[in-house]
Amino acid sequence: MKKVILSAFTVLATGSLIGCGSQVGKSVQQAVTDNQNAQSLMEWEQSKANPEVLFAQWRQDFMQDASQREQLKEDLCKELNTLDGQSLTLFENELNDVNNRALVSSCKEQLLEKLEQYHESERSRLSVAVNALSAQPSQNRFQFPTNVQKRDTSAGYFAVTGDVVRKEVIISFDDGPSNLYTESILRSLKEVNAKVIFFHMGKNVRLNPEIVKKVAADGHAVGSHSVTHACLGTSSACRKTNGHVFSFDEAVAEIKGGHQAVYDVLGWVDPFFRFPYGESSPELKNFLRTNSTGEFYWSIDSEDWKAQPNETMLRNTLAQLDARGRGLILFHDIQRKTAEVMPQFLREIYNRGYSIVLLQSSDPSARYNSKLVRKRQP
Repeated sequence: MKKVILSAFTVLATGSLIGCGSQVGKSVQQAVTDNQNAQSLMEWEQSKANPEVLFAQWRQDFMQDASQREQLKEDLCKELNTLDGQSLTLFENELNDVNNRALVSSCKEQLLEKLEQYHESERSRLSVAVNALSAQPSQNRFQFPTNVQKRDTSAGYFAVTGDVVRKEVIISFDDGPSNLYTESILRSLKEVNAKVIFFHMGKNVRLNPEIVKKVAADGHAVGSHSVTHACLGTSSACRKTNGHVFSFDEAVAEIKGGHQAVYDVLGWVDPFFRFPYGESSPELKNFLRTNSTGEFYWSIDSEDWKAQPNETMLRNTLAQLDARGRGLILFHDIQRKTAEVMPQFLREIYNRGYSIVLLQSSDPSARYNSKLVRKRQP
């Protein structure tokens, strides 16, 4: 979750949530309902009950009224404890966020233990899986053949399937790097010689530069995904998500900033960019073209942001792939379920005869000479 403007979202009520246990409970339950009903990541992140929005409001209430802090903590812990493990996963990243430590100090350990029990149960239903929080290897012993393909990005490039042929697939990960889950995904990929594209988010690159270096060291492509995951297009959906429509200059700053973050860590960045939510505009598309940068969409969405059993996510993603026979798959390396399903997913596509394609620019110098970044001084 990557909200950039929270003031536009009033959390289910106009007043403070302090001392109102029923209101906290309604908010928590509404988050579960909204997640299940959402048809897209954008719709989920527009929800007034999105956990990131809720916790931002609760942090604000916590700081504003010291006399009600203990009541808020009690109400919040009580309501989160009523959730089953699957629903509680929606709040997992917020529970692990140090900014929320004071809010959940009395129940964090208990809630995380409940989550561990849920994840252990989910792993037991897969024939191969890993615990994303440990460095354990998977049971995979096969190797994908190396399949590097070049694409000309000098005048821009637009990818939906990535122009792969039948039985070829491109795997991509958005929003990281995550200090919790990206390294688990890297281990699963490395075990089977799978090379993918990471579309890193600028603010997470700044927080986790060493993980970015590990991604690069393993030979993956590294593009960018804006700085803050703001909706950069001019649609009404972007207005609803951000609270306003970004100007062209504001959107360009987000694009350049994400690329710059990667470049500052690696000294290079692949000429690959993915718009948050896939939302763009003709002017921004032309900006990428004139700056020799490829625009990446996707043809298969794992919907790994949704609270659902691991088996369901795996089955639905594979069904989309088999129906199309090829494609560019969207995952998010900020999601624990993605990390824990990845070994099974890789085995399934290997057994189905798919080859994993690593895309690179046809110009090997393009990653070092991006027009979107300020170059390092000699």
